[in-house]
Amino acid sequence: MEEFIFRQATINDIPFLVDTIIEAEKSGTDILSYSTVFGIDENKSKEYIAKMLAEEIDGCEISVSSFVVAEYNRITAAALSAWVEGIKGVPSARIKGMLLNYLLPKECILRAASVDTILSGIYIDYIPGTIQKGAMYVAEEFRGKNLIGKLTNYIIEQLRNSHPEVKEVYTQVFSCNIAALKVYEKNGFEIVKSVESGDSRIFLYLPSNKKYLLKKTLI
Repeated sequence: MEEFIFRQATINDIPFLVDTIIEAEKSGTDILSYSTVFGIDENKSKEYIAKMLAEEIDGCEISVSSFVVAEYNRITAAALSAWVEGIKGVPSARIKGMLLNYLLPKECILRAASVDTILSGIYIDYIPGTIQKGAMYVAEEFRGKNLIGKLTNYIIEQLRNSHPEVKEVYTQVFSCNIAALKVYEKNGFEIVKSVESGDSRIFLYLPSNKKYLLKKTLI
């Protein structure tokens, strides 16, 4: 029987966490929003994401502290991120925005601002005081072992140990990411909201024009 170790991510895991964020953003497509929105290629996107993670700023989806990983024989097999939204009084979107503004060239930020009205068509606010699940990824050779389900349970337990008042977990998934939707529904999440954009230009920047909000209520 394979024995996996589940643990908090560290800065040594940054290369795998970068791949996790990239693959989650693509959602099973070839569209990488960091490239399309900021006007940089995938290698540059990876470089900037690694720099943001290295800043070790807590409280958002690009924080090493928001990730847990599954490890087998010292090989990183999977990663998943989650955090309690706004726990320090600052929305995670603002923290992420500050990281982007600090590290990305000005022309990248201006390009993103120019398409904001297009992207806002499927924007869903994070709910303060709830657990928000972000990026997840399993290395190909370790798929089919329910590692995402196990990591989900592990990180929820970790977060509730320090925030026992939290009763809800949310995640957002593009409609094209059928594999992720199946994993979440298998692990007790239900679709509670969907948003869809009628602006065809959105396909130039994002994997889909439709997004689902899924929820799991904790006992």
